[in-house]
Amino acid sequence: MTVVGLIPARAGSRRLPNKNLAPLAGKPLLSYTCLAARESGVLTAMYINTDSPAIAEVAQDFGVRCPVLRPPELARDDTPTQAANRFLLEFLAARGQTFDAVMVLQPTSPLRTAEDIRAAWELFVANVPCAVVSACPIAPAYWVGRIGRDGRFEPLPGEDILYGLNGAIYIHTYADYMKGSSAPRTLVYPMPPWRGVDIDTWEDLRYAEFLLRQSCWADRPPGSGADC
Repeated sequence: MTVVGLIPARAGSRRLPNKNLAPLAGKPLLSYTCLAARESGVLTAMYINTDSPAIAEVAQDFGVRCPVLRPPELARDDTPTQAANRFLLEFLAARGQTFDAVMVLQPTSPLRTAEDIRAAWELFVANVPCAVVSACPIAPAYWVGRIGRDGRFEPLPGEDILYGLNGAIYIHTYADYMKGSSAPRTLVYPMPPWRGVDIDTWEDLRYAEFLLRQSCWADRPPGSGADC
């Protein structure tokens, strides 16, 4: 089964300017995803999807090519990632490149490892047709709820652990992704919270750097499958 890895990385960012090139422990943020994708060994092809020549050049330095820059109208704050990725997939299809599956790896998840990518792919292959998304545990259900009109906390029933999507890994069949169709079922690849950190602010970036500098991360290269 063939799979293309797409790393969407536009130039604009409101809360953290030039986010995808922001320095993280001495390397550009997007480099961690490029290295993990390459090391995973499961991707038939991988591409950076960007509107920025500077981002394309940095990705190339870390082994991921940009076959075409996306147009400005697909690089706005409100542009759906899927629409921008379909532009690139249609460009590749016009060159005769199509695939069985699409894996989206957002560069704002720098602590996602090569092993995470491999494990999520294995889950997809074992259950196709399906979709796979990565998520992190949040809390038991009864820890989460709403505030009623009288100000009282109204917890959710049950003791099951709730999970939140972390944006690190999305896998779809090529046909579903190109059509914008929903999969028959969506499976979850669970990740520990520290590997699911999503970078959106300077505080997120500092937290990720703190994690990277801890002893469990310090002796391995970015993109390694080693776990903490």
